[in-house]
Amino acid sequence: MLQNSFGASSPWQNHDQSGAKTSLIGSYFNEDNQKKLVIGVEFKLEDGWKIYGNDESGIGMPPQFILNSSTNYKNHTVYFPPAFEGTEQIGSESLKYSYYKNEIIIPIFIETIDSNQTTKINLKLDYAVCKDVCVPISQNFSLDIKDIDAVALNKIEKFYNKKLYETKIESSEHFNEIDMSLGIKKSIKNPSDKIVFMLLLAMFGGLILNIMPCVLPVISIKLMSILKHSGAPTSSIRFSFISTIIGILFCFFILAFFAYSIQSVGNSLGWGFQFQNPYFLIFLIIILAIFTAELLGIFEINFNQFLATALNKKISEKEAQKNIFLPNFFSGILAVLLATPCSAPFLGTAISFALTQNFSTILLVFIFIGIGFSAPYLALIISPKLINFLPKPGKWMIKIKHLMAGFLLATSVWLTFVLSNTIGVLPSLLVALFSALIFACLRLQNNILKSIFVIILTTLSFTLPLEFHQRQIQIKNERDSHWNVFDESILNNLISQNKIVLVDVTADWCLTCKFNKIMVLNDKEIVKMLKEGKIIGLRADITKPDPDIMKYLAKHNRYAIPFNAVYGPSAKNGLLTSEFLNKSELLKLIEKAQ
Repeated sequence: MLQNSFGASSPWQNHDQSGAKTSLIGSYFNEDNQKKLVIGVEFKLEDGWKIYGNDESGIGMPPQFILNSSTNYKNHTVYFPPAFEGTEQIGSESLKYSYYKNEIIIPIFIETIDSNQTTKINLKLDYAVCKDVCVPISQNFSLDIKDIDAVALNKIEKFYNKKLYETKIESSEHFNEIDMSLGIKKSIKNPSDKIVFMLLLAMFGGLILNIMPCVLPVISIKLMSILKHSGAPTSSIRFSFISTIIGILFCFFILAFFAYSIQSVGNSLGWGFQFQNPYFLIFLIIILAIFTAELLGIFEINFNQFLATALNKKISEKEAQKNIFLPNFFSGILAVLLATPCSAPFLGTAISFALTQNFSTILLVFIFIGIGFSAPYLALIISPKLINFLPKPGKWMIKIKHLMAGFLLATSVWLTFVLSNTIGVLPSLLVALFSALIFACLRLQNNILKSIFVIILTTLSFTLPLEFHQRQIQIKNERDSHWNVFDESILNNLISQNKIVLVDVTADWCLTCKFNKIMVLNDKEIVKMLKEGKIIGLRADITKPDPDIMKYLAKHNRYAIPFNAVYGPSAKNGLLTSEFLNKSELLKLIEKAQ
């Protein structure tokens, strides 16, 4: 352990079988006139190696921190920095996970009993580092922290969204704000200036969002809206764009409220969080099918006629033409919904800051993003004559509509791919099939029949694919039921009875293990042998660290998973397979062990 008079840092710990080394740093810091403590677990990973982030996918083993034996300690809060996103396609199953590579520091905020006393940190760290194989690692650190260490704080805050160290050179009111995503260093005098700075970032991020590639469908909707207003009265143009801006700001208000609601119950989320929800994705795919049909002239979305029927009023044609609020309002909402998976410069910084603040600040940041996103409409409201520079409506608009319909269709395909990361490929293709049938049903002339079919197909879209997904999970669980829980004494007993035993050491965070399961261990022939008792399966799960299983691996001079071995009368000591299982290889080893 290394220690200085202003803080602490530990020596690096290496693991012989992996490309990772770890260290512990820590320091007190001042916040709101209170002395607080933060530690940082630092990982340095060689090329190709990764550790898992903390998300709801259930894939991977994020680092686990045990601090109960520390002194002057009450509790702690772990902050996982934003992670990279990865996807592995294993058979028909698509697995999405988050991970860190190269270098990462995970901050842990410690609530102390007495902040004026030295705190002794005793940390037990459990994590998995993966490349082609995954190596579970358990390490212990001990550290005494008694004062402020500027070096440690500056290292930790690179991976945290708040400033932890306040430089006192000219005045205690001055501090440096570093925006890591932009590489900009800006002097900010007080917290109110910081909020103003973040609001400007939010507004500029919303503006840039208009030109990001993933917003092509939104641009198409905007373009068609502008073309429709070419030659219209100035007051009509202004009102239509005001309606769209209201829709945009309304949607950002709802997003801000939802973000605060999730944050208030202790969960974390980020920009585009709703794209993890299969119901939301299915809703968008169906909506895009309807809008594509509308652009191709197959189906007309007539809000005015709907309102007239609902309110039982006779609206003259002239009055109906003035009733343009709803279609433009909803186009603004759709624009935001389709833009949320995009990330633009400045946007991530502003939202990361907002999600650590109170509701009023969260609301302000989201509203300013909306203002930036609305900037093109604001420009047309200020100067409606800009629209006169566009070509006059004509037959060419039909080709433009078809082009825009192509953009929406491409977006539907992309959303189907995103959905496949959540519920799998086959259920997602089923959603795509139902949306295509909805598109086809919109061609029906009979409105009653059309409505019935659309309602039925929409209901099926939200039920059958998800039920199919649950059935896939059930089948997987049934396959796993043929395996027994690993215990070395049970293994030795089975070997003494001359049984053929297949051992599988696995973990939920091991993607290669999942590949082996889907491609080999879940194969019908292997499952049949397990079910009929021709071989006995023992599965060892080290999703959470298990010293006994690690000792078993060490006996075979292995320290990483996946690990598979076959035992039998002719293989008392076990025959080891390769990390990437092969069915023919496994069957040969089973035959050899007999």
